[in-house]
Amino acid sequence: MRAAAALALVVALGGVARAQPQRLDPSTLPAASVEPPQIVLLTFGVGPRIFEKFGHAALCLYYDQSREEPTCFNYGVTDFNEGSAMVWHFLRTEQKFWVEPESWSAMVRFYRAEDRDIWMQVLPLPPDQARAIEQKLLYDIQEDHKYYFYDHFFDNCTTRLRDMIDRATGGKLSDGAGVAYPLTFREIGHSGLSEFPFMTALADYVLGRQLDDTPTLWQAMFHPDVLRQQVEDKLHVPARRLYKRRGPAFPSDGPTDRLPALGIALVFALPLLVATWRRRFQRLALAWATLYLALGGVVIWGLVLVSSIPGVRWNEAVFVLMPLDVVLPLLRPARRRTYARVRVIGLALVSALVAIGIFHQPLWIPILSAFMPLAIVAFSEPA
Repeated sequence: MRAAAALALVVALGGVARAQPQRLDPSTLPAASVEPPQIVLLTFGVGPRIFEKFGHAALCLYYDQSREEPTCFNYGVTDFNEGSAMVWHFLRTEQKFWVEPESWSAMVRFYRAEDRDIWMQVLPLPPDQARAIEQKLLYDIQEDHKYYFYDHFFDNCTTRLRDMIDRATGGKLSDGAGVAYPLTFREIGHSGLSEFPFMTALADYVLGRQLDDTPTLWQAMFHPDVLRQQVEDKLHVPARRLYKRRGPAFPSDGPTDRLPALGIALVFALPLLVATWRRRFQRLALAWATLYLALGGVVIWGLVLVSSIPGVRWNEAVFVLMPLDVVLPLLRPARRRTYARVRVIGLALVSALVAIGIFHQPLWIPILSAFMPLAIVAFSEPA
């Protein structure tokens, strides 16, 4: 196609200078062109930073007769310098993202400098469908319409493009996309973050049962790789690679650091076992073990109480680690043993619910980490 050849030439001439994508002033863009545009989907591979591990996507307008370079629309813009305020806003699903127009050459230069794969698909749309996407893009960059609240799985920079293409094509992407995707949300996350195995272990504690749901193929299109493949399959437009990463491939599988997480729990539990056996320093060892139990409970329960994200709020780990465990060193020996035995029974019940599939989260490491110190207290005599 002429558009594909012209755009490839723009990439070749783009250079590799490292720069942030150049954001364009929306007021300089025309309301609409006389000719209908070519709609180009750009998808980008993963990068080295943790927030780049799920790729990126953008839609671009290319006018065949225009001398101007294509304009791309980036829905992944936010203020990453907000610090702790940004963390709070993410937890409350209140982090504002917005769309901004960027020049094609600046966008491509940036991702080439990042050494990230770049694919291009010129969507085979008739003029009326191309116009519908053009009008939506130009509408979304207006100040009153550009903002949205980001959700990693259900409303992100890629789902916005998915929805736009689907509406314009009369539902071609959503047609037949209600089937189950072969991975759960948690497994998709592990694949993306396999370079950071501690994140998988941490997710067992702080991310809840929603991540163990199996998404539909439609929902899985939150990921740029899945969207690119579905555009290829359903719109019959193969992806053309404009740039191939030169560095080594990033791993998509690997260790989970769940056993090291259990090792950290042992560091807190073993001193209590030794102190109980030797009848020395039991109070100090108990306080040390309680630090793990209570601090873990405070973090998990705190996230559940303050977050509006379903994947954080509905967390089965609240039945494993509890802030109330802070009372252990304060109770008299008999009451302490009774409390610990009740907690051990509760952990046994949670284990049964996991075993029969009522609880879905991978809770075995959190359960063992809590069971060890509580069982020592429950079934030993104090000095």
